[in-house]
Amino acid sequence: MVLWKRVELLDRPIVQLNETDSLSARDLAAGTLITGMTGGGKTSGPGNTLLRGMIRAGMGGMITTAKPDDVTSIRTMCAEEGRLDSLISWDGKNGGFNFLAWTLAQQGADGMEVAIELLMRVFEMKQASAATPGGSGDQFWTDSNLQRFRATLPVLHAATGTLRVADILRFVRSAPESQEQMRDPNWQRESFFFECFARAADRIDDADGQNCMAYWIDNAKLDARTRGNLLVSFTTALDALNSGWLRQAFCEECTLFPELAFFGAIIVLDMPVLTRHEDGTFAQQIFVYCFQRAVLYRNALPNRYRERPVFLFIDEFPLFCNSQYAQFLGTCRSSRCCTVLLAQSLPAIVARMTGANAEQKAQALLANCSLKIWAANNCTITNEWAAKTIGRTLQSRANYSQNEGASSNMGLNMGTGESWGTSSQSGGSSSYGKGGGSSGSSWSSGSNSGGNDSWGRSRGTSSNHGESWGSSEVLDYAVEPGAFGRMLKTGGPTNGNRVSAIVYQAGRTFASGTNALVAEFRQ
Repeated sequence: MVLWKRVELLDRPIVQLNETDSLSARDLAAGTLITGMTGGGKTSGPGNTLLRGMIRAGMGGMITTAKPDDVTSIRTMCAEEGRLDSLISWDGKNGGFNFLAWTLAQQGADGMEVAIELLMRVFEMKQASAATPGGSGDQFWTDSNLQRFRATLPVLHAATGTLRVADILRFVRSAPESQEQMRDPNWQRESFFFECFARAADRIDDADGQNCMAYWIDNAKLDARTRGNLLVSFTTALDALNSGWLRQAFCEECTLFPELAFFGAIIVLDMPVLTRHEDGTFAQQIFVYCFQRAVLYRNALPNRYRERPVFLFIDEFPLFCNSQYAQFLGTCRSSRCCTVLLAQSLPAIVARMTGANAEQKAQALLANCSLKIWAANNCTITNEWAAKTIGRTLQSRANYSQNEGASSNMGLNMGTGESWGTSSQSGGSSSYGKGGGSSGSSWSSGSNSGGNDSWGRSRGTSSNHGESWGSSEVLDYAVEPGAFGRMLKTGGPTNGNRVSAIVYQAGRTFASGTNALVAEFRQ
């Protein structure tokens, strides 16, 4: 009898990096970030390789678009992998996604607070989709909008049985401006606000109804200027959804659902940012966020809805990023969602974060991507971050020294000496006597002289030569920052249409013997 172990669907190879190393759905489900400069090959190389592998594996998923030709490229890829029948290209006009009705259908009776939270996120997305993202605003305005949603949505849902952005706007704009107006029969006949409260009276919980009415009574007591400012703050983001193609996409019928990906559908958001501009960014952010919520929620569904891995593929990620991605990346692994994000640089992500602590939010997001792929880049901040992420290792450094020298000395001394002396002496004596008579004399003289002479010389030379060599161990970058802009191929004919990148995964040892590997991808 042959015993064998069934290969887990998550462990099947999606991309082969070399003869021994591959990336599986389990690897990609831990979050993947791909960075690289414009023209560095991040999308055409590792990006498309991962996307093609996930499509080939039979996954369902969602793909955002930034350029008008993205949909054509994806359609071609699906056709080549035999998945064209799974492709759904949604441009906002060929179907609708009423995210409020979808939320209530998903959550049931307990979905009201979830719908309110979703609308608050929509407000944040509207800010983030602007050409120059703004801050999160004063907490006062955020709290005021939250209060208004809580005083509006329960009444609308009880009165109409559903939620629509157009109804929310109509409701708040027809609210009373004074307590006297609330008692005016003419206003009551024409006001959608009054009509909704009348319909909801028998369908809404008494406590909820009283809380909602108390809010609107207090609102009517405010001065006209304050009340007008609150109304403008509340309606700005919702107005964007209530006109043009965005109204058709998000405020009418619900014919498209993120859950279709659980059955293998590949949903492409055909709303390119370069042609739809801020509206395209805003629309894609809404659908992506709802897709993320659906993915996390499917853990509560039967197994048949949870078995197939799904993917979320976002090129030009800074256009779509917000603070919610960090939370999703930290929890989506158990939901079998392979998230692949592509960006040019770390500063590009930080720049699109809204609110306080933008850099910390970006770092938290990146930390939740356990798989990182760095293509060629000229951003020093990104390259230094990549080098620090890979880390430092103990490395041997050779050293060598050589010295040589020469010296010489010469001396000369010379001296002469001379001594000379002369001495003379003379003397005489005589004597004479009468008795016998005698006489005599004597004389003496002398001289002497002398001299000396001396001379000498000394001379010497010397030289020296020395060499030394050895090695020392130092702690240094395993991949130094400059290597990311120097050693990696950027594709194109010059490089044989090959893109090289450094693949890094925490807690793994590749064939290189480390957790970083230089891999090549075909364009």
